[in-house]
Amino acid sequence: MQARHVMSSPVTTVDRSTSVDECLRVVGTSGFTVLPVVDEQKHLVGIVSEGDLLRARFRELGGAEPTATTQDEATAGDVMSSPVVAMTADAEVSELASAMLRSRLRGIPIVHDHDILGIVTRPDLIAILTTDDDQIAKEVQHRLDIYGGAGRWRVNVAHGSATIFGATPEDPERNVIAALAETVPGITEVHIPPD
Repeated sequence: MQARHVMSSPVTTVDRSTSVDECLRVVGTSGFTVLPVVDEQKHLVGIVSEGDLLRARFRELGGAEPTATTQDEATAGDVMSSPVVAMTADAEVSELASAMLRSRLRGIPIVHDHDILGIVTRPDLIAILTTDDDQIAKEVQHRLDIYGGAGRWRVNVAHGSATIFGATPEDPERNVIAALAETVPGITEVHIPPD
């Protein structure tokens, strides 16, 4: 499974001049724990985490208040991490998980060149692990039914492996139905046996 299948999109971003207070408000309302920071061309230049924002507001453990000058002047550009660990939409989920664990990241922006397509967070990866085969099969079946009509193909999912029944070896749509199944989070491989 690839990043494109699990990423959240569109992404809430901030620019370098966004104040720390505004970033805190965005984090509080968006549900994201990290915010990509973009430049004037909307290209990724950094990332701000909850930890970065809290450190900017509370300089010492124990909640010591920062000075008014620091509060008023601190921006995303001042506290962001850069360079950013980012990946492409075709990155495998295992690569994303490995990078998050190795670097203690809470989210990885998904980019094409420097343009942000989406973001994959820890909750996105946890959702993959907690979805059972029956739920996954229902979603694959739903997508196949929308594409080809109800009952045209049948699907069975075991341990993330989907088997799709009802397509012949010469069926020109075999690649399309396999691709549709692969877009469902939790699918690790697709098999289409000859009928």
